[in-house]
Amino acid sequence: MIWQQKTTRPALRVIGLMLLLFPLLAAINAAAVEQPVLPDFGRYYALVIGNQSYRNLDELKTARLDAKEIARQLEEQYGFEVELLLDADRDRMLWTLSQLPKRIPRREQDSLLIYYVGHSHLNRQNGAGYWLPVDAAQDHDTEWIPTALITNLLGTVRARHILVLTDSYYTGNLQLPEEAGRRQEDKKERLQRLLETPSLTVLSSGGEQPIYETRDRHSMFATSLLNTLRDNQHILSGRVLFERMVQPYFRATEQLMEYGYLAGTEREQGDFLFLPKQLQTMRQMRRPAVQPRKVAQLAPKPKPEYKISPPKQVATSTSPPPAPVASPRPQPKKGDIMINEVSGMDLVYVPSGCFKMGSSSDEKGRFVWEGPVHEACVDGFWIGKYEVTQKQWKRIMGDNPSGFKKGDQYPVENVSWNDAQKFLGRLNKRSSRVYRLPTEAEWEYACRANGTGKYCGGDNPDFLAWHEENSGSTTHPTGKLQANDFGLYDMSGNVWEWCADRFDKNYYALAGTRLNPQGPASGSEKRVVRGGSAGSRVHNCRAAFRFRNEPDYQENLIGFRVVMQE
Repeated sequence: MIWQQKTTRPALRVIGLMLLLFPLLAAINAAAVEQPVLPDFGRYYALVIGNQSYRNLDELKTARLDAKEIARQLEEQYGFEVELLLDADRDRMLWTLSQLPKRIPRREQDSLLIYYVGHSHLNRQNGAGYWLPVDAAQDHDTEWIPTALITNLLGTVRARHILVLTDSYYTGNLQLPEEAGRRQEDKKERLQRLLETPSLTVLSSGGEQPIYETRDRHSMFATSLLNTLRDNQHILSGRVLFERMVQPYFRATEQLMEYGYLAGTEREQGDFLFLPKQLQTMRQMRRPAVQPRKVAQLAPKPKPEYKISPPKQVATSTSPPPAPVASPRPQPKKGDIMINEVSGMDLVYVPSGCFKMGSSSDEKGRFVWEGPVHEACVDGFWIGKYEVTQKQWKRIMGDNPSGFKKGDQYPVENVSWNDAQKFLGRLNKRSSRVYRLPTEAEWEYACRANGTGKYCGGDNPDFLAWHEENSGSTTHPTGKLQANDFGLYDMSGNVWEWCADRFDKNYYALAGTRLNPQGPASGSEKRVVRGGSAGSRVHNCRAAFRFRNEPDYQENLIGFRVVMQE
């Protein structure tokens, strides 16, 4: 009896355990039928180059460490096959680059990333850019490697997506894709388009050598890149990588990264997609639908798979699932700053609120169309911290119409309302957000900044505004005087600023909405200008003063600032 108990109890336990496990296995098997199939992202390859110990140039601080850490992160977190090249001379760099077409056998799916940290050079006369191997001499550009040659080599690589990340210059006609017309894409459509359409993109630090802070382990560019890749949990496009890096990098270095497609390569619509390892594991685990096995039939042990094959045609949908949904964007706070990724413009968040718009009848210098005083309320919005500068205008438009061509940080002027609309049109085609001129109510609310002073930020115009008595009859670099309580500069003086609204001298007296007022819907085509200028009498720089001009009117004391659509 005792012997029988010892033999039958384990048997009963095994049978009981099987009875408990079989329904669970069946449920898992059935659930697998319903799993969506991720698309085939192909294999990921990376060439990481870190040149630090130069023979004829200054040694860089952390180039080798930057390259090693980025190679490690690409390999461990994203599953790249990485080739690491440290302190490479010209022959070794050229030979390695020339072997890339042999490393990428499948054009249909694979992706290639090039990372370079080292000295570079930009020829400002002809726009040619170069990467410098460790045996480069200062004045012998025949020993340097032209980035145009690298672009040509990459054009022969059989990879669908190629991304160049460089802590240096990379010359070429970089263009951001037009986002207008694509903002209505759902996530599934966008992922499908980015994945299936070839791309050759570049993300550059925009400098000739890496920038460091004291005691940093990595350059500022490498730090921003490593932090962004480390914190990412989702499918990450090259453009989103750039948008996440550009602001912390700009704040730390005051240098604007450059990102875009290399125009003329016929790879200008897709984008490089980083796929974290955990999502690759999900891709391998998800299979096309099959008929569930009977519960009584034990499944054979699956063989390991090392390659991802295209999904078979089956009954269930094989369309790619939407990209994982990111966490909701945190609510911005007063004074938060955002940087436009294309132009480098700083934008400050102005929270929603109500204020007394206009001027009272006893205010000195007042015009009748500044009244009556009335309450207006506006939703929160982002507005330019400074007036649009000549540098920012040139980035978007390619020219400089200004009458006072004194430097990049001076406000652009001699632009009409129509010119400002052309600038915004081009900016919006290249940006991920929508930009416009402020309404007159938004402008005055941002100017007053919850204060009651006569000028934008207080009652002393000499601290706040360039006007005819202190300007020398010329414009001045933006941001040199005192900001208002919202952190905005030059709202009074320097240059007049266009608003979106039509001008009507009786508009304030008319009954109508006072919530986000947009100005007259019809009537005169003249447009509002605000703030006064370096050539204005001081009372014309008051917060309440409003004037008007024809939309095609140009003057070398009229400019503008922008609002970003929330």
